[in-house]
Amino acid sequence: MSGNKKLLLLLCSIASVNFACTHKTDLSGIKEISFSSDIQPIIGGNCTQSGCHSGGDRIFSLQSYSDVIDKGGISAGNPHSSKLYQAVSNHGTTSLMPPEPLPLLSNDQLKLIYVWILQGAKNN
Repeated sequence: MSGNKKLLLLLCSIASVNFACTHKTDLSGIKEISFSSDIQPIIGGNCTQSGCHSGGDRIFSLQSYSDVIDKGGISAGNPHSSKLYQAVSNHGTTSLMPPEPLPLLSNDQLKLIYVWILQGAKNN
């Protein structure tokens, strides 16, 4: 392969990687995820009901929207930078939650949390 072809191939590769990393996810066809109807029941059934994140002295509370945003380290619009998503999906440096022997969240629950954060983590 000639030097010009190699250079062209390299530039095309760089351009395609750069484009892939900067484009936004199209959420137009996805229903809006509700904190009160979709997210709070997941957190209530898996994080607070077990006694871990229901308040008190042991571990921080995740009982309210503000708790989830603040203590869960939610970065609205960016699930992969959100501590809560990292913890429940094993996409971060934190320990996987909920801890054993409690069952992990289902793929559907993880998707709801992911999309809710991606949609701006609204208090709706």
